[in-house]
Amino acid sequence: MTTLQLPALDPAPLPAPAWLFHLLLVVTFFIHVLFMNVTLGGTVIAALHGLLAKSSDAPGRRLCRMVVSFLPASISFTITTGVAPLLFVQVLYSQFFYPATILVGWIWLTLLVLLLAGYYCVYLYKYSMDAGGIPAWLAVSGLGFLAVAAIQTLVNVLQLTPSRWIAVATGSQPAFGDPTIIPRLFHFILGSVAVAALFLSVLAMEKEHRTPDPLNGWLAQRGVRWALIATALQVVDGFWLLFVLPRDVQAAVMGGQASETTLLVSGIALGLLTLILLSRIVNPIQERWL
Repeated sequence: MTTLQLPALDPAPLPAPAWLFHLLLVVTFFIHVLFMNVTLGGTVIAALHGLLAKSSDAPGRRLCRMVVSFLPASISFTITTGVAPLLFVQVLYSQFFYPATILVGWIWLTLLVLLLAGYYCVYLYKYSMDAGGIPAWLAVSGLGFLAVAAIQTLVNVLQLTPSRWIAVATGSQPAFGDPTIIPRLFHFILGSVAVAALFLSVLAMEKEHRTPDPLNGWLAQRGVRWALIATALQVVDGFWLLFVLPRDVQAAVMGGQASETTLLVSGIALGLLTLILLSRIVNPIQERWL
């Protein structure tokens, strides 16, 4: 039986206490996720509305134009803010992160191609808006960003499961063979759609406050509806993910360890509270406080 030899830690000492890098990793990743949610979720929502719209003046196409007005900036911030957490991961978990990326080398390297293609397609749609816009460009962009999310999820799961490295390296087990990959991916995608939808709703409410327009009410309502559906699906997917986690992890978060169990219960409670609040919103413009 082959014994897995984990790579040795970098002999160079850390330039600061480890707890500081852990804190910075969480803070910078949180900032990155905010922009990533707007980019990924916004592109998906805009692409679907654009493809289903029957004319260039339909509300769905106007939603596309609204999303595309901020997508170039949000993509730039997504990429820029993603550098810091990636560096902190490399500092703290290099002996796990680098082998995980090497195992799927060419797949990992396609991240740059997919990001560039997605970014470029957004501009192709933006510059075609005078002629009505071609929603297919947004669809290609959305598919590219979804592929980026899948690759990131794959590498992160491989990083967490070194016991699979030999099987993946020898080809006896596919890299995507871990049962948590699909629910993890859906959890991030659905969360992105929910946050982006709320962002769109807030933007519509702000526009209505400055320049009243019947479209703003439609956009705000559509954003709340997207957020409600995505959050409901995310709760279901969250339980799916919970029950496919390894036994020791399940035991820790389901009563085995107080801190982990508290975090899980708090997350479930906040998710359900969000669902209740979203379901109560009938007219977002008038119920802005809620």
